[in-house]
Amino acid sequence: MFRSDKPTNYEEVYQGLIGKLARADYRHALLHLGARDAGARVAVDVFNRTCLVGPDGVEAADGGRLDFTIRICLAYYILQGGRGEPSGAWAAYRDFKDGAFFHAAFAQIVEGKIAADFAGRPVELARAAASLAGKPFAAGLGGDFCFRFPALPRMPLILIFYDADDEFPASARVLFDQSAPNFLDMECLAVLGLILADQLARAGRTG
Repeated sequence: MFRSDKPTNYEEVYQGLIGKLARADYRHALLHLGARDAGARVAVDVFNRTCLVGPDGVEAADGGRLDFTIRICLAYYILQGGRGEPSGAWAAYRDFKDGAFFHAAFAQIVEGKIAADFAGRPVELARAAASLAGKPFAAGLGGDFCFRFPALPRMPLILIFYDADDEFPASARVLFDQSAPNFLDMECLAVLGLILADQLARAGRTG
């Protein structure tokens, strides 16, 4: 995952992607990736925040700071050129082909972080989820709380959260639509989960 690199490497990865974005097929993004026309760029919503992608790179439509994880993940989303609709069937990260390589890190840095950040804080979790356009999701997936997030236009995520009790610590599971590898490779799927964990933590701190 990108977090395992030195922070200075984030910009190097992103700068390499800018050159590819200069040659990207933005018509495909408009037709198949849920992007919206924004003149010379396209607009894509990432966890309820509109970002602009074009030949010069990725930036937030509101002009605010944008994490390199979001810049990199969104650049790959445009460049991979996926297509299709969500299947409505859900899978854990480890269930995908080639998911085993990053599974241990994903469980610790994404699911473990969410569990630790919101143990005993269900009200704050609900508020943080709502700020990212997460909505309660009742589909028999279990958990004390379950939310569905529009991570990217064709890539919903599910968060299942069990709060701590007298016998067990808090735990969390993040599920992807089974079509997710059509749009991002496994490393970027892990980063998408990391973005969720980071954005929830940030929203939980700010109220």
